[in-house]
Amino acid sequence: MRLLEFNKKDLFSELKNHLSKRNENSNEKVDEFVKRVLDDVKIQGDQALIKYTKEFDKIDLKIDELFLSKEIILSYKDKINQDVLSSFKKAIKNVKKFHELQIPKDYELSEKGVRIRSRWKALDSVGLYVPGGQTVYPSSLIMNIVPAIVAGIKRIVCVTPPSKFHNPYVLALLDELGIEEVYQVGGAQAIGALTYGTKTIKAVNKIFGPGNTYVTSAKKQVFGKVGIDLIAGPSEIVVVANEKNNPNWVATDLMAQAEHDINAQSILITSSKDFADNVLRKIKELNQGLSKKDIIDQSLELNGLVILVEDIFKSIEIINYIAPEHLHLHVEEKEKMIEHITNAGCIFMGEYTTEAFGDYILGTNHILPTSGSAKFSSGLGVLDFMKRNSIVEIDNIGFERFQKDVQQMAETEDLGAHKLSVKIRQN
Repeated sequence: MRLLEFNKKDLFSELKNHLSKRNENSNEKVDEFVKRVLDDVKIQGDQALIKYTKEFDKIDLKIDELFLSKEIILSYKDKINQDVLSSFKKAIKNVKKFHELQIPKDYELSEKGVRIRSRWKALDSVGLYVPGGQTVYPSSLIMNIVPAIVAGIKRIVCVTPPSKFHNPYVLALLDELGIEEVYQVGGAQAIGALTYGTKTIKAVNKIFGPGNTYVTSAKKQVFGKVGIDLIAGPSEIVVVANEKNNPNWVATDLMAQAEHDINAQSILITSSKDFADNVLRKIKELNQGLSKKDIIDQSLELNGLVILVEDIFKSIEIINYIAPEHLHLHVEEKEKMIEHITNAGCIFMGEYTTEAFGDYILGTNHILPTSGSAKFSSGLGVLDFMKRNSIVEIDNIGFERFQKDVQQMAETEDLGAHKLSVKIRQN
């Protein structure tokens, strides 16, 4: 892990270079290829889905096999550990309870012939991309679908790459959450199908869910024709700790984020060089024997940072600059610090609050802004599945109160028809 010191004049310049290097993920060749796939799906529909499924997934599906049958979904029943499923059910319950508190309230203002209202409604339909292969996270299914259900979405569609062996816990959660419209299609072509629609797959209003480079590129390209959740980059965490904290615990918090992939980023901010050295020693010890040891080592080597500060409160400026996806405050000064922290996806307070609890069970959403986007966006929630209408109504009294003002303002902006639409209603 690279060492940076706060008192260096060029700290933020070096930090900027380090962060931007990891986030340079634009690939023109990928974008061009994805555009061809999207155009193909738009024109050829189901035929394009079948063609790309055979080409990329090496599976020869028929069109009537795109829909994932109930029989396949229920095939999980003799393939799972019921205790594990029970844990997922606890997560569903907690996520539902937390997100129900996010349901927005309608409001109204009435005064002297004017009535204006704000009304929230759920989107008509959403699509969720569920990755296949080695990186399947059933917990992400919960984090996407439960807020959609809480919001009142009528049609929830899931797409997932075809496989001879679908993850049984994904199937179990689809069944548990009552999702009946599931299709065996992955990659950019799945995003195309959700955007433009095919004979088999009806288009949706907004697309959610993580995916590979091709899926991410497709989501970027279809935005505007359809809504998208966010553009997720590699996972990241900033941990703030010092010599009063447990180096073993801090080490595992950094490792837990690093094991996602080699592009993940783990940053330790501390006021003690000795403590930092101790944490690095503990990482080497604790990493032995872990299944993702090599990924952790590469991630920390490529992207890991230790930032030394003279005063732990100096970390606030760095945190707000980085705007991390996850922020874990081990230090006892955490309550004072949080008052001044404005940019972070989810903040974990105290030594026992390892980020894994937020990932899985407590009820907050683990789909969070990355790559500095916490400066302007929030984690996934109920509002992402809803939209707001403004409703305006005036009677003759309200008309008379404001007609002169509107005419004057319209004339100032040289919008004669606007002025006329008011003037023509005058008595």
